Amino acid sequence: MPDARPAAETPASTWFSDTLVQLPSAPQPDGMPAGHWMSTAAAFADTGGLISGDELAQCLREHGERNGSLGVTQPVSLVARWIVSRAVVSIDTPWGHLLPMFQFDLPRASLYPGMPVVLAELRGVLEGAELALWFVTPNEWLQGERPALAMHTRLPAVRHAARADRYVALGG
Repeated sequence: MPDARPAAETPASTWFSDTLVQLPSAPQPDGMPAGHWMSTAAAFADTGGLISGDELAQCLREHGERNGSLGVTQPVSLVARWIVSRAVVSIDTPWGHLLPMFQFDLPRASLYPGMPVVLAELRGVLEGAELALWFVTPNEWLQGERPALAMHTRLPAVRHAARADRYVALGG
């Protein structure tokens, strides 16, 4: 039977829900036990959730068709380029690579303009799930606001928060 523990008893509890279900299994990609992935996925629920690259390509294709625009001619290639060039946050999960939706501007079939700026501050300090979770965790530099939501209206403040967290992480 799964073991439910309060989030306060787990490492990095700021991004876990009130209770964490532990499933017995070996560590998965990014070093997290499989049971943590349910809580990790829940952290992205109100910022658009997580999506696979194939699903994102399909969304881009359908959005373009629905709005009568030509859209992206090769959405699979576009998504693959974003992932390979590390222009997006991608999480290696037991179900493959998943992408947080908050970083995409579907009507324009592009990334939100703030993503490259913020990622430039954090790359090399945070990677994978840790990087993704930075965006959905309340941030002290933003008075408790989450960067994924703040970057659409307060990009300079989010960039400052990323820079400050980078400085702290590097022991500056």
